[in-house]
Amino acid sequence: MKNNFFSLSTIATGALLATGAASAQYTVQLGFANVDLGASANATSGPFLPANTTSLNMRAQQTLFFSFAREINDNWDVQLSLGYPPTHDVTLKVLMPGNLPPSAASKDGQLIGTVRQIAPTLFANYKFGEASDKLRPFVGIGINYTAFDQANSTALFNQFSGGTTNNKLSDSWGLAAQLGAVYKLDGPWSVSGTWSSADVKSTLTNNTYGVERKTDIQFNPSVFILAVGYSF
Repeated sequence: MKNNFFSLSTIATGALLATGAASAQYTVQLGFANVDLGASANATSGPFLPANTTSLNMRAQQTLFFSFAREINDNWDVQLSLGYPPTHDVTLKVLMPGNLPPSAASKDGQLIGTVRQIAPTLFANYKFGEASDKLRPFVGIGINYTAFDQANSTALFNQFSGGTTNNKLSDSWGLAAQLGAVYKLDGPWSVSGTWSSADVKSTLTNNTYGVERKTDIQFNPSVFILAVGYSF
Protein backbone atom coordinates (compact mmCIF):
# COMPACT_ATOMS: atom_id res chain seq x y z
CA MET A 1 0.00 0.00 0.00
CA LYS A 2 2.74 2.47 0.89
CA ASN A 3 4.57 1.93 -2.43
CA ASN A 4 1.37 2.54 -4.40
CA PHE A 5 0.53 5.63 -2.36
CA PHE A 6 4.00 7.07 -2.97
CA SER A 7 3.74 6.23 -6.68
CA LEU A 8 0.59 8.30 -7.04
CA SER A 9 2.11 11.06 -4.91
CA THR A 10 5.17 11.14 -7.18
CA ILE A 11 2.98 11.35 -10.30
CA ALA A 12 0.85 14.07 -8.72
CA THR A 13 3.84 16.11 -7.56
CA GLY A 14 5.39 15.96 -11.01
CA ALA A 15 2.15 17.00 -12.68
CA LEU A 16 1.51 19.86 -10.26
CA LEU A 17 5.03 21.25 -10.44
CA ALA A 18 5.76 20.69 -14.11
CA THR A 19 2.59 22.04 -15.70
CA GLY A 20 1.83 25.61 -16.61
CA ALA A 21 3.90 28.74 -16.80
CA ALA A 22 6.07 30.24 -14.10
CA SER A 23 3.18 32.55 -13.15
CA ALA A 24 0.70 29.70 -12.76
CA GLN A 25 -1.82 30.06 -9.96
CA TYR A 26 -2.10 27.55 -7.11
CA THR A 27 -5.25 26.83 -5.12
CA VAL A 28 -5.58 24.98 -1.82
CA GLN A 29 -8.97 23.82 -0.57
CA LEU A 30 -10.25 22.74 2.83
CA GLY A 31 -13.72 21.48 3.58
CA PHE A 32 -15.98 18.57 4.49
CA ALA A 33 -16.84 15.45 2.51
CA ASN A 34 -19.62 12.89 2.83
CA VAL A 35 -18.24 9.56 1.60
CA ASP A 36 -20.81 6.92 0.63
CA LEU A 37 -18.86 3.89 -0.64
CA GLY A 38 -21.86 2.37 -2.43
CA ALA A 39 -20.48 -1.10 -1.70
CA SER A 40 -22.04 -3.98 -3.62
CA ALA A 41 -20.61 -7.19 -2.17
CA ASN A 42 -20.96 -10.72 -3.48
CA ALA A 43 -21.78 -13.58 -1.13
CA THR A 44 -18.91 -14.57 1.12
CA SER A 45 -17.38 -17.92 0.18
CA GLY A 46 -15.13 -20.31 2.05
CA PRO A 47 -14.93 -23.40 4.27
CA PHE A 48 -17.64 -24.20 6.83
CA LEU A 49 -19.96 -21.49 5.42
CA PRO A 50 -23.11 -22.46 3.49
CA ALA A 51 -23.08 -20.98 -0.03
CA ASN A 52 -24.83 -17.66 -0.70
CA THR A 53 -25.80 -17.07 2.91
CA THR A 54 -23.90 -13.95 4.03
CA SER A 55 -22.41 -10.76 2.66
CA LEU A 56 -21.74 -7.27 4.03
CA ASN A 57 -22.62 -3.58 3.87
CA MET A 58 -20.49 -0.50 4.55
CA ARG A 59 -21.91 2.67 6.03
CA ALA A 60 -21.28 6.22 4.81
CA GLN A 61 -18.93 8.47 6.76
CA GLN A 62 -18.04 12.17 6.92
CA THR A 63 -14.49 13.48 6.95
CA LEU A 64 -12.24 16.49 6.35
CA PHE A 65 -11.32 17.21 2.74
CA PHE A 66 -8.31 19.01 1.34
CA SER A 67 -6.78 19.42 -2.10
CA PHE A 68 -3.99 21.19 -3.95
CA ALA A 69 -4.30 22.37 -7.56
CA ARG A 70 -2.11 24.10 -10.12
CA GLU A 71 -3.55 26.11 -12.99
CA ILE A 72 -2.40 25.17 -16.48
CA ASN A 73 -4.29 27.93 -18.31
CA ASP A 74 -7.57 29.83 -17.88
CA ASN A 75 -9.63 26.65 -18.35
CA TRP A 76 -7.49 23.72 -17.17
CA ASP A 77 -5.93 22.78 -13.86
CA VAL A 78 -4.39 19.68 -12.26
CA GLN A 79 -5.67 18.78 -8.78
CA LEU A 80 -4.56 16.30 -6.14
CA SER A 81 -7.65 15.50 -4.07
CA LEU A 82 -7.09 14.11 -0.59
CA GLY A 83 -8.78 13.96 2.78
CA TYR A 84 -8.45 12.66 6.29
CA PRO A 85 -8.94 8.86 5.88
CA PRO A 86 -12.46 7.98 7.08
CA THR A 87 -13.22 4.82 9.04
CA HIS A 88 -16.36 3.01 7.85
CA ASP A 89 -18.59 0.69 9.85
CA VAL A 90 -19.11 -2.76 8.30
CA THR A 91 -22.38 -4.61 8.97
CA LEU A 92 -23.41 -8.20 8.33
CA LYS A 93 -25.88 -8.89 5.52
CA VAL A 94 -27.71 -12.22 5.79
CA LEU A 95 -28.82 -13.37 2.34
CA MET A 96 -30.53 -16.67 3.14
CA PRO A 97 -31.45 -16.82 6.85
CA GLY A 98 -33.10 -20.21 6.44
CA ASN A 99 -29.72 -21.78 5.66
CA LEU A 100 -28.13 -20.54 8.89
CA PRO A 101 -28.71 -21.37 12.55
CA PRO A 102 -31.24 -18.92 14.07
CA SER A 103 -28.54 -17.48 16.35
CA ALA A 104 -26.44 -16.58 13.29
CA ALA A 105 -29.33 -15.37 11.11
CA SER A 106 -30.41 -12.97 13.88
CA LYS A 107 -27.16 -11.03 13.47
CA ASP A 108 -28.34 -9.44 10.19
CA GLY A 109 -27.51 -5.72 10.11
CA GLN A 110 -25.27 -5.81 13.17
CA LEU A 111 -21.80 -4.30 13.33
CA ILE A 112 -19.10 -6.83 12.46
CA GLY A 113 -16.09 -4.57 11.91
CA THR A 114 -14.54 -1.29 10.83
CA VAL A 115 -12.15 -0.40 8.02
CA ARG A 116 -10.21 2.75 7.12
CA GLN A 117 -10.21 4.03 3.55
CA ILE A 118 -7.31 5.95 1.95
CA ALA A 119 -8.17 7.31 -1.50
CA PRO A 120 -5.95 9.99 -3.09
CA THR A 121 -7.12 11.02 -6.56
CA LEU A 122 -5.36 13.02 -9.29
CA PHE A 123 -7.72 15.03 -11.53
CA ALA A 124 -7.41 17.11 -14.69
CA ASN A 125 -10.25 19.65 -14.49
CA TYR A 126 -11.84 21.78 -17.20
CA LYS A 127 -13.53 24.98 -16.00
CA PHE A 128 -16.21 26.51 -18.20
CA GLY A 129 -16.50 30.23 -18.87
CA GLU A 130 -13.92 32.99 -18.56
CA ALA A 131 -11.27 33.56 -15.90
CA SER A 132 -13.10 36.74 -14.82
CA ASP A 133 -16.43 34.95 -14.21
CA LYS A 134 -17.61 34.70 -10.62
CA LEU A 135 -19.29 31.31 -11.05
CA ARG A 136 -17.53 28.58 -13.03
CA PRO A 137 -18.84 25.03 -13.42
CA PHE A 138 -16.20 22.37 -14.01
CA VAL A 139 -15.75 18.71 -14.90
CA GLY A 140 -12.76 16.52 -14.20
CA ILE A 141 -11.35 13.12 -15.05
CA GLY A 142 -8.50 11.36 -13.31
CA ILE A 143 -7.02 8.32 -11.65
CA ASN A 144 -7.84 7.02 -8.19
CA TYR A 145 -5.87 4.80 -5.85
CA THR A 146 -7.85 3.29 -2.99
CA ALA A 147 -6.36 1.30 -0.13
CA PHE A 148 -8.00 -0.11 2.98
CA ASP A 149 -6.26 -0.70 6.29
CA GLN A 150 -7.07 -1.03 9.97
CA ALA A 151 -9.70 -3.63 9.06
CA ASN A 152 -10.83 -4.78 12.50
CA SER A 153 -13.40 -7.37 13.56
CA THR A 154 -15.86 -6.95 16.41
CA ALA A 155 -16.29 -9.58 19.12
CA LEU A 156 -19.60 -10.50 17.48
CA PHE A 157 -17.90 -11.28 14.14
CA ASN A 158 -15.16 -13.28 15.85
CA GLN A 159 -17.88 -15.36 17.49
CA PHE A 160 -19.73 -15.71 14.18
CA SER A 161 -16.53 -16.80 12.39
CA GLY A 162 -15.42 -19.25 15.06
CA GLY A 163 -12.52 -17.32 16.58
CA THR A 164 -10.25 -14.29 16.29
CA THR A 165 -10.44 -13.12 12.67
CA ASN A 166 -7.91 -11.02 10.76
CA ASN A 167 -9.14 -9.04 7.75
CA LYS A 168 -7.43 -7.69 4.66
CA LEU A 169 -8.79 -5.82 1.62
CA SER A 170 -6.87 -5.59 -1.64
CA ASP A 171 -5.87 -2.21 -3.11
CA SER A 172 -7.52 -0.73 -6.20
CA TRP A 173 -6.56 1.54 -9.11
CA GLY A 174 -9.30 2.98 -11.34
CA LEU A 175 -10.65 5.90 -13.31
CA ALA A 176 -12.32 8.76 -11.46
CA ALA A 177 -14.61 11.62 -12.45
CA GLN A 178 -16.01 14.71 -10.79
CA LEU A 179 -18.23 17.68 -11.51
CA GLY A 180 -19.04 20.80 -9.58
CA ALA A 181 -18.83 24.57 -9.50
CA VAL A 182 -16.58 27.16 -7.90
CA TYR A 183 -17.69 30.67 -6.88
CA LYS A 184 -15.15 33.46 -6.44
CA LEU A 185 -15.37 35.57 -3.31
CA ASP A 186 -13.40 38.71 -2.52
CA GLY A 187 -9.64 38.58 -3.05
CA PRO A 188 -8.07 35.12 -3.26
CA TRP A 189 -10.99 33.27 -1.65
CA SER A 190 -13.58 30.98 -3.21
CA VAL A 191 -16.16 28.34 -2.29
CA SER A 192 -16.98 25.18 -4.20
CA GLY A 193 -19.33 22.24 -4.29
CA THR A 194 -18.27 18.95 -5.90
CA TRP A 195 -19.55 15.45 -6.54
CA SER A 196 -17.01 12.75 -7.43
CA SER A 197 -16.88 9.01 -7.98
CA ALA A 198 -14.37 6.34 -9.00
CA ASP A 199 -14.11 2.76 -10.20
CA VAL A 200 -13.04 0.79 -7.11
CA LYS A 201 -12.86 -2.99 -6.69
CA SER A 202 -11.49 -5.00 -3.78
CA THR A 203 -11.46 -8.50 -2.32
CA LEU A 204 -11.94 -8.93 1.42
CA THR A 205 -10.13 -11.88 2.95
CA ASN A 206 -11.14 -13.04 6.45
CA ASN A 207 -8.60 -15.34 8.12
CA THR A 208 -9.71 -17.30 11.19
CA TYR A 209 -6.90 -19.53 12.46
CA GLY A 210 -5.78 -20.19 8.88
CA VAL A 211 -9.29 -20.70 7.47
CA GLU A 212 -9.84 -18.09 4.75
CA ARG A 213 -13.14 -16.76 3.46
CA LYS A 214 -13.38 -14.21 0.65
CA THR A 215 -15.85 -11.52 -0.45
CA ASP A 216 -15.52 -9.64 -3.77
CA ILE A 217 -16.70 -6.03 -3.48
CA GLN A 218 -17.56 -3.51 -6.21
CA PHE A 219 -17.66 0.07 -4.93
CA ASN A 220 -19.70 2.85 -6.57
CA PRO A 221 -18.69 5.74 -4.30
CA SER A 222 -20.51 9.05 -4.17
CA VAL A 223 -18.47 11.78 -2.53
CA PHE A 224 -20.11 15.16 -1.91
CA ILE A 225 -17.73 17.98 -0.96
CA LEU A 226 -18.18 21.54 0.26
CA ALA A 227 -14.90 23.46 0.49
CA VAL A 228 -13.30 26.87 0.85
CA GLY A 229 -10.41 27.67 -1.48
CA TYR A 230 -7.46 30.05 -1.31
CA SER A 231 -5.53 30.94 -4.49
CA PHE A 232 -2.02 32.38 -4.68
